[in-house]
Amino acid sequence: MSVLMGIGVSSAAHVQDAGQEAARLMVAHLGGIPHLTLVFSSIRFAHPKLLSAIRSVTDGAPLIGCTDAGGISTWGSMRQSVVVIGLRGVNAGFVTGVAKGITQDPEAAGRRLAQDLKAGEPGVIQAALIFPDGLALNGSALLRGVQKGLGAGTPIVGGSAGDDYYFQRTFQYFDEDILTDSVPGALIHGEAAVGIGVRHGWVPLGRPRQANRVDGEVVRELDGKPAVAIYESYLGAGRRTLAHKALVQTAFMYPLGISLDNQSECLLRSAFRVGDKGSLICSGEIPQGSWVRLMIGGYESALAAATDAARQAVRAIGRSRFKGALVFSSGGRQKMLGSESQGEIDVIRDSLGGVGVRLGGFYGYGEQAPVAASNTFHNQSVVVMALG
Repeated sequence: MSVLMGIGVSSAAHVQDAGQEAARLMVAHLGGIPHLTLVFSSIRFAHPKLLSAIRSVTDGAPLIGCTDAGGISTWGSMRQSVVVIGLRGVNAGFVTGVAKGITQDPEAAGRRLAQDLKAGEPGVIQAALIFPDGLALNGSALLRGVQKGLGAGTPIVGGSAGDDYYFQRTFQYFDEDILTDSVPGALIHGEAAVGIGVRHGWVPLGRPRQANRVDGEVVRELDGKPAVAIYESYLGAGRRTLAHKALVQTAFMYPLGISLDNQSECLLRSAFRVGDKGSLICSGEIPQGSWVRLMIGGYESALAAATDAARQAVRAIGRSRFKGALVFSSGGRQKMLGSESQGEIDVIRDSLGGVGVRLGGFYGYGEQAPVAASNTFHNQSVVVMALG
């Protein structure tokens, strides 16, 4: 009547060796073969040999995952690594699926994924996991499609794939297939306990501006001026400079914040590039007429947010049922924290129970988690999913 969890990591030089080592460590940690395998890795390991090596150890257990911007495990944060997580259900199970071609119509792709997952005839659904391409824009529309297909009552949790901060191409994993422009996912069903926490800790910088011309994820005007002016005025960066790859790095550190009713924190959005006439093309939607502010992060507030997310997640299921946690954190947080990024993992682990707590996940380019029972696409946030 629970979900058990095991974790293995490797930074071996050869792809096949890394896959087998991480998988064997995971099986030993779990105490058996998993029913579902999650794999998160640096893009240098994105090769079919990685997945076939892992599945040779797990007896071909269903596998989903993606490339990342850094791995997360019980033993801390890491770069250039492979993280393998095994989940095993006791009166609980898993169904996997995938949808391809998400850029052309993200919402339709989300619905296709939901249909593929439901075709597996799951029992009582407790939650869904998704790991979409982190460079396919409008994560909000993709999530909306998954929610429409699964029903509003299903919590959807996950992280968007990264590519070690190259911002060129991410990869997604499904069994032994290496994909791009896709979204693999899984349903957790049966007698599993799931608790979810999400926070960020970024604080507003300067006055709010109204988004008065918006087309989905494209913000054309803020307060009647080209949207990019918010970065030009605060950071002193010219439009031409921002248009040439500087914006994505800047927005990682200074995202846009959308004020939400009855919420203590803004919803964060990363701007990925400058569009025509000074528009900002973001990773998710910004509602027409919403109030938007530039945001800034700090070490203390980021760690306090991570602590809150972990406590919220474990409180939802109760410490007596807690078996382990999945952690999906923003690459922007890792960049902002720099050499102190280990501190975020430490406070999450301590909040969940201290040394020996089982946790695993990755740093990516977006996060998915419900806010006030509504599934929401996030940036620069940390999501903790407690399992029991």
